Amino acid sequence: MQRPMTIFSARLVTRYAYLWLLPLLLVLLTSSVSAQTFIRGDANGDGDVDFYLGDSVALLEHLFSGCASVVCDDAADANDDGSLSTADVIFNLTSGMSSTALPGPYPGCGPDPTVDSLVCAVSCPTFTGYTPNPAFLLEVAPVAGGSGTIGSIVTVEIKLTIPTTFDVTGLSFGVCHDPTKLQLLPATITSGALVPDFFSAQNHPTGFNVNLIPSLTGSSTYSSGVNVVAEAQYQILASGTHTVGFCFMTGSMPVPVALSARSTGSGSCHVVFAPSTVASTIVGFSDFIRGDTNADGTCDLADAVNLLGCIFLSSGTCNCDDASDVNDDGTVNIGDVIYKLSFLFTGGSPPPSPYPGCGPDPTLDSLGCASFPPCP
Repeated sequence: MQRPMTIFSARLVTRYAYLWLLPLLLVLLTSSVSAQTFIRGDANGDGDVDFYLGDSVALLEHLFSGCASVVCDDAADANDDGSLSTADVIFNLTSGMSSTALPGPYPGCGPDPTVDSLVCAVSCPTFTGYTPNPAFLLEVAPVAGGSGTIGSIVTVEIKLTIPTTFDVTGLSFGVCHDPTKLQLLPATITSGALVPDFFSAQNHPTGFNVNLIPSLTGSSTYSSGVNVVAEAQYQILASGTHTVGFCFMTGSMPVPVALSARSTGSGSCHVVFAPSTVASTIVGFSDFIRGDTNADGTCDLADAVNLLGCIFLSSGTCNCDDASDVNDDGTVNIGDVIYKLSFLFTGGSPPPSPYPGCGPDPTLDSLGCASFPPCP
């Protein structure tokens, strides 16, 4: 009666002999997944995925310069294929450009859900911001005075001043303006004289952002001195003084005002800095009628009286210097009053253009016209 039981037990052992492998397999699986938590894409381990700047530069340095910039291989494996290569850099950059989410864990910290041989030496850090370094100066610089009449096109350059002991290996920034006063022309956003290997520009309702890496192999950088890193054009929509300045652009992906730099000639690894910034202005001038100093739509004796008050008594209202420059010599003084009176009473020459109708100033000078209600 015991034989059937023996046969049945033997069959169980034979059929399920592999069960003893399960604990070992569990150990192997557990050891293959990173025990640390991380954010996918945070190659430099600062707790922030900036796509274009520190993270991509860190991985490039790791691959081409031998820098120990990558502290978590799992985080640097942007495409989650189990290896580190330029494919991860490209994946990181294109994800930032297209607003495509990286594989998990992203955008928050978590363990690696993928079994691979990569490891993570540190657990998920907390982002504390970029190190301020005012020696790096990023500024908006209008070309040719940065002014014009309504409808005019003004070009601005973005200039980066780099101190003598550094080279810049990556840069990102946002530039903002008031869209009711200026219209950005997106097709005009270009890089400077040094054409980077990677240059991404995105326009938004209130401005644009730029992300650039001079060289994907580390063969070129922005060197010390003043570098024009980008330029763009704006159309003036309204009269007045309009600010164009730097800002943290959200858009489709966050773009900080920051740069990655390394010490010149030392073979050192990069550090991400927050540069100092300087905004600028674009001035829109209104059309006007020359000689109509009080901007009432007529040219008469009241204009001469008003101009005398502006020059000597601080009692007049002269909101359009171009209109007050009656003789069009580029200055406003008693000569303009005399010119006006001569025209009105002694047969002198009429004011130069624009006169007698509205129009822009055909003369290049330092004067402007902030407001002139009679002219649309």
